[in-house]
Amino acid sequence: MFKNLFEEHKAERRQRILAAARRLIARGGWERLGMRELAAEARVSVPTVYNLIGGKPQLLSALMEAQLSDVARALATAPLGETVVERAQALCAAGHRVLLEAPGYTRELVHLFLTSEEARAVRRVMDERNVALMSALLAGGQAEGDLEPWADPRAVARTMYTLFVANLIGWAMGELDDAGLEAATGVGNALILLGFARGRARTRLERLVRDQQKELSHVASSHERGRRRSPRPPRR
Repeated sequence: MFKNLFEEHKAERRQRILAAARRLIARGGWERLGMRELAAEARVSVPTVYNLIGGKPQLLSALMEAQLSDVARALATAPLGETVVERAQALCAAGHRVLLEAPGYTRELVHLFLTSEEARAVRRVMDERNVALMSALLAGGQAEGDLEPWADPRAVARTMYTLFVANLIGWAMGELDDAGLEAATGVGNALILLGFARGRARTRLERLVRDQQKELSHVASSHERGRRRSPRPPRR
């Protein structure tokens, strides 16, 4: 019993440290994050941070692992639908929900991944995990006859992920708002899948593209009007 309580207490402190790191990164960025400041924000000692997390490289890995776990949990509870189209949409929607729960934190991470050498290894792991998730989903759709048998699920998944990253960078730079990020990713993924889909999945995709192109045009116009009224302040 005492061992279980100890493990629960340790896990609670670890989660507190990660939550504090997200808040501090959102406020001041990764470069300004110090371990003493993190310990104070999490209400633990500096040695506790190092014992439960490690230094900044280990902290970055832990933050990314936590985000991937959040996506997996969101996906596990999402209604996946009948075809690969609905399942791909559910996966993307789960990822968007996690990213947009803390937009300031997510934007800082995107800038970090673009500029920091220490983030490169973590980014590669995160990229591979995301591609693997979508690849498995597409392979399942292929087995059900929703995708052409000659299509390589991993190659398709990597193309879809590359598009998502490009849209995510645009969002982090203020070129897309939240709705624009979701709409641009949805239309882009649908257009990619149209090259490989067949049967019921193709019919669903054609309808989806028609609907989402209108939505993308609407949100892009709304965002542009908003930017003209209130330009985004420069980054620190």
